[in-house]
Amino acid sequence: MSYPLVISKADMIVEGEISEVSSFAYEYKFHVKEHIKGQSDQNIVINMWKEWTCDHRIQRPKKGQRLLLFLKERDNREYEIINGSTGELFITENDSVKTFGRHDLPVLNELKCGIEMFSHCYEYCGDLYSSYKEKTYFLRKEEQSEIEKIMNENAFFKSMVLRIKPSIMDD
Repeated sequence: MSYPLVISKADMIVEGEISEVSSFAYEYKFHVKEHIKGQSDQNIVINMWKEWTCDHRIQRPKKGQRLLLFLKERDNREYEIINGSTGELFITENDSVKTFGRHDLPVLNELKCGIEMFSHCYEYCGDLYSSYKEKTYFLRKEEQSEIEKIMNENAFFKSMVLRIKPSIMDD
């Protein structure tokens, strides 16, 4: 699943760190340092995604681990990560961002800025897991001149806009 889709469909995108890993190893408590999209309590419970051969964590969850998470809220005020490793990004000591299968993510501040701008400028119209028959598109919510200005300022934002270009509709 692409980052433009994951950003648009996330109820919440947060930066923070693991405060406790459950003894059952299927969830962890997460202390939110910053809300990039959406709002929640400062301490939330994250349901971990099931790893498989083609998608796994690059590190086992541990207390103090810094993460950037793309989340969907569940009925019981717990959150689940969207699309496995796509939605669980590891932040290193030097603020580089890592995940399984992607080695081209920018440093943390550029990534967060690109995410905020994309969320402000575009909205995905369609279900997160839409069928091939469903008409889906990205709705542009800002003037094209403003989008072009942001594209010149943030390479991550630019890469996402170029990726969705064929499926953009104007507001």
